[in-house]
Amino acid sequence: MTIFRTFGAQDGPLTARRIESFLRGQIEAGVLSSGAKLPPIRESAWQIGCAPGTVARAYRALVVAGLAHGEVGRGTFIGSGAGADPFPMRAPPPEAVADFSVNSFQMEDASGLLAEALHRSAARVASGAVSLSYQGLEGCRENREAVVPLISRWRSGVTAEDIVVASGAQSLLSAAFLALRDPGGGVACDALTYPGVIAAAVATGTKLHPVRMDAQGMCPEALDALCRKVPVSQVFLMPAVQNPTGGAMPGARRSALAEVAARHRLTVLEDQIYGFLEEPGRTGFSELIPERTLLVFSLSKCVAPALRVGYAAGPSVMIRRLASAQNAMQMMVSPVLTDAANWILSLPTFEERLARLREGGARRAAYVAERLPGLSRDTLAGGLAWLSVPEGWTEDGFCAEAEALGVRVSPGRLFAADARTAPGAVRLCLASVPDETRFRAAIDRIAGLCQRPGTRSEFIP
Repeated sequence: MTIFRTFGAQDGPLTARRIESFLRGQIEAGVLSSGAKLPPIRESAWQIGCAPGTVARAYRALVVAGLAHGEVGRGTFIGSGAGADPFPMRAPPPEAVADFSVNSFQMEDASGLLAEALHRSAARVASGAVSLSYQGLEGCRENREAVVPLISRWRSGVTAEDIVVASGAQSLLSAAFLALRDPGGGVACDALTYPGVIAAAVATGTKLHPVRMDAQGMCPEALDALCRKVPVSQVFLMPAVQNPTGGAMPGARRSALAEVAARHRLTVLEDQIYGFLEEPGRTGFSELIPERTLLVFSLSKCVAPALRVGYAAGPSVMIRRLASAQNAMQMMVSPVLTDAANWILSLPTFEERLARLREGGARRAAYVAERLPGLSRDTLAGGLAWLSVPEGWTEDGFCAEAEALGVRVSPGRLFAADARTAPGAVRLCLASVPDETRFRAAIDRIAGLCQRPGTRSEFIP
């Protein structure tokens, strides 16, 4: 295939952005029609005279933009196709595979706790104690009051009137993008971010602006420079545990970012879904600039993903706008689930569960740091390992070989807010495998794989 015959290397450096722009032009001109297959990455790289990774990033950018789609084992095709979703759900792995790709804290079994909570709620439904009717915009008062003690560890003085109840943190994030942004204003986020942020931006038509990071998180000077350059109305931050890198943001960095956000009148979307992994007392954005911060939390990590109950807390004007957006998107949360959540939150043993999760995370962090010496225990304690792939490996090649060994991990490209800057890394979720022996055996396989020479693997978006 000779689509690159008119591509001029003399026009500038051979970057992924230039290749992407060229291919977009070919699509707009009709040279590449829907269904046309792009050349294999290595063939294109040879024709152009650049590294295969540069072409791969350009292809991935087209996929994220909805202009192309990948078909496993076949290649990349023009048009949305059946795989238009830039972040498709992966099929559940076979039972024999240790799944480190989805972050859930299954090392602390919640099945008995959740079964008891639901059994109790079912009895309360039968007795009429749980209303099966529609609730108000923010959720019934009882459900909002139940979470006040927990939210208070991050936002002092919070009351039930300051809280919205929703079906998980993901729906709250999408609602916040819709309800709280200024006209024309985008959302600033870490250059490497939680895929749900990217998916919510795509779904709501929100412009994401990736911001440079370092070991302490988002760089304040980079956020300041961005706000001076383009319209930005919100900034998304994860101070307790940054997903995917696992790093915790130091207090000084939180203060510096809060100052930039206040100066540029940004709304801070503070995701504290991993906040329970920090010892109480750490100061977050809801304390530093409460008037500009919306805090988001859910029970999916500290209890179980099946308990789809999330909470947002913030100033009354934000809460009213967020509640209206939530009402338009989902009407209300299941009263049965919220009743179960209320009971779990009220248990005297709930704080003990959080302490066990912190202890378990520290224990697993120690083992991973021992087996994979390039990683720090400090960044592993949050339950995430951000592992650079060894020399000679591609992300997808490493992931494929790991799964062949019985371990599923996530390629780093899924976390790049700008697909052209996808890193050569993979993410491991350390708390998702319940059994300790199986967890250690899977980490041992990854450690062994890191010692092997890389195997060439075709990039598949």
